[in-house]
Amino acid sequence: MTLTKSLLLGTAATIVAVAGAQAADLPSRKAAPATYVKICDAYGAGFFYIPGTDTCVKLGGYVRAEYQYTPATNINSSTGALVSSLASTSATPKNLQDTTGYEIRGRIDVDARTPTGMGVARTFVRLRAANTSGIRNTSITNVAGYTMSSAATTGITIESAMVQWAGFTFGVAPENYAMMPSHFYNGNPWAGFPNGMKQIAYTANFGGGVSATLALEDRRDHGYGGNTVHNAAQGTNIVANMRLDQAWGFAAIHGLVGNNSYYTNASGQAINGAADFSALASSTTAVDTKTKSAYAIGATVNVKLPMIAPGDQLWLTANYVDGALGMLLSDGGLSNVNTAQNKRMLGGLVRVDSNIVATNGLSAAVDNVTGWNVAGAFTHYWTPQWRSNLNAGYIEINPPTQTQTTMLAWGKGQLQVYTGSLIYSPAKDLDIGLELQYANLKNHVQNASTATNTAFNTAGRPGLSESNWTSKLRVERTF
Repeated sequence: MTLTKSLLLGTAATIVAVAGAQAADLPSRKAAPATYVKICDAYGAGFFYIPGTDTCVKLGGYVRAEYQYTPATNINSSTGALVSSLASTSATPKNLQDTTGYEIRGRIDVDARTPTGMGVARTFVRLRAANTSGIRNTSITNVAGYTMSSAATTGITIESAMVQWAGFTFGVAPENYAMMPSHFYNGNPWAGFPNGMKQIAYTANFGGGVSATLALEDRRDHGYGGNTVHNAAQGTNIVANMRLDQAWGFAAIHGLVGNNSYYTNASGQAINGAADFSALASSTTAVDTKTKSAYAIGATVNVKLPMIAPGDQLWLTANYVDGALGMLLSDGGLSNVNTAQNKRMLGGLVRVDSNIVATNGLSAAVDNVTGWNVAGAFTHYWTPQWRSNLNAGYIEINPPTQTQTTMLAWGKGQLQVYTGSLIYSPAKDLDIGLELQYANLKNHVQNASTATNTAFNTAGRPGLSESNWTSKLRVERTF
């Protein structure tokens, strides 16, 4: 037994030794070390390194659910020729209109940054998708002569898609003239460009919080093409601003210089409207292009007010424009206030304004529409969880005098807008808010007789003074 036991132990030892020697010759089966996401704190919270690179990326976005109610009023649409509005025997009756609507949004943000020898190279993309219905639907149909909203629609918008490097910005980025906040999203009495602006821009920082930006921006994104057919070859506005950013807030002056183009016939007469252009384009009549210069100038100030409550802020702005109405109010006309409402907030006679108008029908006389505004916004925190926003503004638009006294035309438009909200934030980046907005528009008509003014205000027709209110319930979660 002793001999047998010794032989068995010796054989086992030999097998183990041989197996160990052979294993030493085989590739190692040890697992590769795990690659963990590394935090990148060079650009603030939320950034992390893309594994294997020196690029830092941050992901974000929000989901918003919004419900709106607006009392219905009779509407009579106009494309700029008031005669057609007067000739119409009835407006779109309020009992055919939506008074409620939903808008559900989802937004995704991707911010990627890489250090270079000439500063950080940044790529930023912000995509917004929305599903809308009812009064929030931007798609409308014509049923038996009445303009009504259609079925729910879904669309995707590129709010930003830009490359920034060495002070330059290329792509779709925030507009460089408008500096007021968007507490109520495109329903404010000042310029707003929620869909971004196609541009090439350069920003210089001089130290001490002083900076200046010079940009070439897509004129069509500024809106208010109105009833004048624009020329695609003249598509750039020059926008500049100078800012002083300090601990107390910021102060800025901003301006725009550009032009509005229009087509003329062989006699040099302005082609006043798409119908006139179509008639000429289908013939052998020569068509030429002329331009009319435009400009805008304004100032905006933001003051932080921690002495009232942490987070409190005040914004003030004032602007004057000549042929650049987009710097006063979002595109869509005075009575729209919010173009997402299908010109439905105020109702009444829907005003359509353009940067330039022909002052004598089919005429060689073309002039700019001017305007100005003053507005303010105030944010107050009642508690860390409860805050409110208050906006107020006055906008005045002044079309040129119509030299053809027999032609009805828009005159001065005077718009007042007052908006307030109360927002509850039970957790960080979770907002539940109620918004209320009231607006009043006073329209004026040039070359209108007493009978004409009476016609605007008779039963079944919209009046020249219009007022309405709208309300929204919003739930938003940002991440």
